[in-house]
Amino acid sequence: MRLLQRGITALILGLAAVAPSVAGEAKESHSARPGLFFAWLSPDDGSVVVQFDDPAHVRALARHCDAGRGVFSTQTGVKYQCKMEVPKNASGQEQWDSAEASVQGEVPKSDTRQFGLFSMAPVRATRWATRRISAPEVEAIAALLGSDTKRFGAVQRQLKLATASVVSQPGSPTVAIIVPGRVVEDRAAFYHARRHHVFTKNGSGVSYLGEVPGKPVSFADIDQATQLPGLVVSEGCDGWCITLWSLAGGLAQVGRFGGH
Repeated sequence: MRLLQRGITALILGLAAVAPSVAGEAKESHSARPGLFFAWLSPDDGSVVVQFDDPAHVRALARHCDAGRGVFSTQTGVKYQCKMEVPKNASGQEQWDSAEASVQGEVPKSDTRQFGLFSMAPVRATRWATRRISAPEVEAIAALLGSDTKRFGAVQRQLKLATASVVSQPGSPTVAIIVPGRVVEDRAAFYHARRHHVFTKNGSGVSYLGEVPGKPVSFADIDQATQLPGLVVSEGCDGWCITLWSLAGGLAQVGRFGGH
């Protein structure tokens, strides 16, 4: 079993290089979760336009940062200082639909821009364990898919079970199983991504949660009432195409980061 070390910040939510043509353009973070947002790890990389489903959460984050309380990396638990700049209209009134956010703190050495997922509230510094799928787990998934060919027929034909990975908290009986699927490509749009399918296992029972649009590049402890990881998923596109997925109570997209 291989532990994702805290020093590499669980792949730091993306290790892709940015082309010079897009490096200086503002990126956006959108979150369905109050107090949870993406930002560049270094303020030298600029700010990120932060939005929430409810604009009131933009105001709450701005007040939090203005009070000097800081935010926390969802992967390492390390505290960062945060800064928010709220746009104003021609009359000088603050507009709370979005704001520009930046953080300052620990920055791993890298030749590329890196971003993190941050929380207003302190988080556990979970070290996710990853390993290759075991033969019994392959058999359990095959049995599940074979139990309802009408529902799972198309999924079954896509799966690359031999290269699946298993993610869990060390020692936990609850695991997420990430299985590569089909490749989707649009060369004209500079898009290339491999879909991945998500299963969970608790004891001997296996459940199918659904499909995410790209490859999970790191994991975040965003559902601390469960033992399952949040998935930070990357798609190959003309810019940054990152989405955040929760596995608590089913598969659901709860955030995104990117822009061209």
